Amino acid sequence: MREQDFFDGENLSQILDLSIIDNIYREVFSKEDFNNALIEFHESKLRYLHLSFHADFDGFEINGEEISNIEMSHLLKGKVKGKRIFLSACKGGNRNFATAAIANNGCRSVIGTPLDLHFDKAALFWPAFYHVMNMADKSKMNKRSLSHVLKKCVDLFQVPINYYHSIDGKRKYLRRYKFRTDSPTTNKKITLANKVYNA
Repeated sequence: MREQDFFDGENLSQILDLSIIDNIYREVFSKEDFNNALIEFHESKLRYLHLSFHADFDGFEINGEEISNIEMSHLLKGKVKGKRIFLSACKGGNRNFATAAIANNGCRSVIGTPLDLHFDKAALFWPAFYHVMNMADKSKMNKRSLSHVLKKCVDLFQVPINYYHSIDGKRKYLRRYKFRTDSPTTNKKITLANKVYNA
């Protein structure tokens, strides 16, 4: 899915096709389109959802139509449980969205950058990440290989990444791994963002 001037999602889909990695590309032009795409994703039984939108710490934007993290929490309901979400979106890898997806909807993980992401970086980072992950294991992404490949891609392309996942039995907390260029990975148990958690 995409809503960027540089057709980020379409480019990614074409490269995944060349790498013989199964994917479905879906353009969205409105909140309603996005909801329909989420329904299709849920029905497809695919495990990974890659979103390419304009975003900030408060939510997302599709063609000028804003979707707050609270609205996103409602849109994701029943559609992402046990799935992983990847974000090619400026500031998309933040605690507010991670709370909406993981704590409120049972998503397995949320992975994205906490800063503005330039198109050239996204155009290189995500295809490389998916290609290497697919070489490592075509059937699944486990936490260890995911972390290993993320760190290598972060160092290579100099894109900071936040990786959020749930902590078993700890509904009020998330685990956040911070991957940064030329620095050790840090992880921290963080309290959920209350404005989304209590929605």
